[in-house]
Amino acid sequence: MNKLQITDGKLSRLALKVGALSGAFLPPGNSIERETEKPTHPTRLSNRPPTHQTGAVLIVSLIMLLLLTLIGVTSMQTTSLEEKMAGNMRDKDLAFQAAESALTVAEATLNPVPPAVLPTFFVAGTGGFYTSDTTIDLSESEIVTDSFWTSNPVATSTVTGLGNGIATPKYIIQIMQPGLGLATCLDGSSGCTNYRIRVRATGGSTNAVVILESIYKR
Repeated sequence: MNKLQITDGKLSRLALKVGALSGAFLPPGNSIERETEKPTHPTRLSNRPPTHQTGAVLIVSLIMLLLLTLIGVTSMQTTSLEEKMAGNMRDKDLAFQAAESALTVAEATLNPVPPAVLPTFFVAGTGGFYTSDTTIDLSESEIVTDSFWTSNPVATSTVTGLGNGIATPKYIIQIMQPGLGLATCLDGSSGCTNYRIRVRATGGSTNAVVILESIYKR
């Protein structure tokens, strides 16, 4: 009986080995139970503390944003300044052109086409025509002031079409030498009269002022 048990035990062990290696089925009544190996401890997340964050990326991003903001603001200021400079240059050019046109009108007044005649010059400067011994201060320090052109007699240019916002230029003419065309000319010759013409004009704004002066020989 022991021999049979041993034989059965051998057969059982043999069947276990064969079943494990080849996956063959065992006879009815003989079953093999396989248990899944279970971990000794349940699976859990790491208990390590989180890595300390220094925020370096945020700091660098804020610095870059600040630099970009400064560059943008500087560019806007530079563009605005350039626009103002361009506008001022334009106003100055308009004022200069208006003054040139008034200067041409004043010179034409001194060279009238018959039957037109020369204007009459007065000590008081009536109509903007002054004698050499006028009592009104015609020094350069007075000519450059706005009050001179508003409180003293001046002539008005007849040029039109200067553009919107451009005031009509004004001018004055003064005889530099007395005499009926017998004064000495600037070039040293004789038999002519010298006239000093001064013109004031503004551009697109009243802040752009140009004052021109010329000597006209007749």
